[in-house]
Amino acid sequence: MTYEKIVEKIKKAYSKVEATGINGHKAIQLNVRGEGEGALYIEAAGGKFNVQPYEYYDNDAVVTIPSKVLLNIIDGIEEPSDAYSAVKLGIIGDVDLAIAILALRKVSVAKKTVKKAEDAARKAAKKAMPVADKAVKETQKAAKKAVEAAKPIADKAVEETKKAAKKAADNAKPMAEKAVRETKKTVKRAAATASKAIKAAADSIKEDQEANKVEKATAKAEKAADKAKKAATKAEKAATKAEKAALDAELAKAEESVKAATKKKEGKE
Repeated sequence: MTYEKIVEKIKKAYSKVEATGINGHKAIQLNVRGEGEGALYIEAAGGKFNVQPYEYYDNDAVVTIPSKVLLNIIDGIEEPSDAYSAVKLGIIGDVDLAIAILALRKVSVAKKTVKKAEDAARKAAKKAMPVADKAVKETQKAAKKAVEAAKPIADKAVEETKKAAKKAADNAKPMAEKAVRETKKTVKRAAATASKAIKAAADSIKEDQEANKVEKATAKAEKAADKAKKAATKAEKAATKAEKAALDAELAKAEESVKAATKKKEGKE
């Protein structure tokens, strides 16, 4: 492909692409190598792109790229970031900006591909609608026919089921009545057992209450005995004290008598 055709292809590719996410005035220069070699620039300003076949000295980045790699990126076959990582192209300057401008073309290609797919899907759906309607109608007819054919069999099955249920109920009735009688007996026995248990519990409570009364009376008697014991001890101590006081008084009286006798004897001598 010639240089002129490469420039024309890039111009056409970026003519309807919006400069999304690129603020202010930015520009990158492309130095194309190989077939169709030459220089051009892609300028982003006012949300639009401008492609011209000149060098741009006041650029933000310079991209050196083989024409084959450039065309693959323009056609949406290759990612510019992958090409840069694989050293298929070189960038001097703002690397992120250069990759972003080249990647916006791929986004545009993807949008076109999606639009084409949507258009194709709409056409296919429109084309398939009559066939689908016919299939729905045929299915409805077949379903109706199947229901009508199955109705006698279903009715017969319902009648047979009713008869079987009635027979089973009749057979089960004596067993159910027997079960009810047995249940009543069991409930009665349980009630009697419960009544005995309640009476035994009441008697036990009464016995516990009597035992508690006796225990309280015993504790009270023990307390009174202890009090009497303390009073006796106290009285015993008082008696001992009084006895000692009486003895001391007798001793003192005897001592006085001895002293008086002694003095009397000494006076006679």
